[in-house]
Amino acid sequence: MAEITRIRTHAIRLPLRRPFVTAVRSVTALDAVIVCVGDADGRTGWGEAAVSWRVTGESAASVDAVTAGPLSESLRGLPADDPSVWGPALAAAVVHNTAAKAAVDAALWDIAAQTAGLPVHRLLDAESTSTVHTDITVSAAEEDAVLRAAAEHVADGFDVVKVKLGRDADRDDATLRALRRSAPAHIRIRVDANQGWSADEAIRLIRGWEDDDLGVELVEQPTAAADIAALARVTHATATPILADEALWGLRDLHEIARMGAADLVNVKLAKCGGISPARELIAPAQAAGMRVLVGSMLESVVGVTAAAHLAATLPGRVHDLDAGLWQRSAPVHGGARYERDRVELGDAAGFGILALREDLS
Repeated sequence: MAEITRIRTHAIRLPLRRPFVTAVRSVTALDAVIVCVGDADGRTGWGEAAVSWRVTGESAASVDAVTAGPLSESLRGLPADDPSVWGPALAAAVVHNTAAKAAVDAALWDIAAQTAGLPVHRLLDAESTSTVHTDITVSAAEEDAVLRAAAEHVADGFDVVKVKLGRDADRDDATLRALRRSAPAHIRIRVDANQGWSADEAIRLIRGWEDDDLGVELVEQPTAAADIAALARVTHATATPILADEALWGLRDLHEIARMGAADLVNVKLAKCGGISPARELIAPAQAAGMRVLVGSMLESVVGVTAAAHLAATLPGRVHDLDAGLWQRSAPVHGGARYERDRVELGDAAGFGILALREDLS
């Protein structure tokens, strides 16, 4: 078994096609860290740390430091193709730093799958599919801008639109109603409030949409992440499925959400839970508790989306939240997942199919 020999980081900055705006932040460029792990046989695995002070509390500098320090120290010399060995070592190497861990974990799964001669999703589940469907996100904005953006996405072939709300309840209500009037009847609408409402506001808005049969497919994280009781109030008071996102980081959060019946679905993101390995540990207990699982992405490039999509491929028949790679003007690497309208195509290459950093970034 080839040993892990090196872990390297590459900080990147990619301009966005349009500003990414939520109830808590607005950005015009992607800042992330690409992580490359090498083994003694010359294989290279790829991962991405989605850095955000407002979400994971990590920066490019912190990812570089933790990767060069405790993660490299804990992993170097271990078999690169054996998750049962490097998985626990990675988890125990440092507390928190989940985006950095997620990047290294993804890169190691990439190497393990290359060694097996399989795509990562087939190594995870032999019955997985190579195509994953995604929704498309519309940033928080004034009503006219939301309607224009949604119309463009529908024309591009997207059937599931996720609109960012949560900045003002009354304006959110008017925007959602206008979007439902303007969108074709077959378009499914998801709402992401990004913690922007109180429980009372969320209940009032969602019940109003239900009363008027607006057909909102789900509402994501309507209330503050730390207030599981508020999320539970909304879930118990409404019929529309409620999706927990910022409230879910790991198993402890999952057990509390399940205990309180605080959500109908959970959004599993690699950068929050620490990678594919811990994400897989969340899926079975979530499903056992009666919650559906969606796989989501942070604001990240195709490298991070590729890892998330390979996990999502083990959960067929769902529309996930993996449009992040469409927000940048260009990809930082050659290879990886590719978009075909609302489909994320994984291909049949071993590992993630990522070949190299783009020349001007290497």
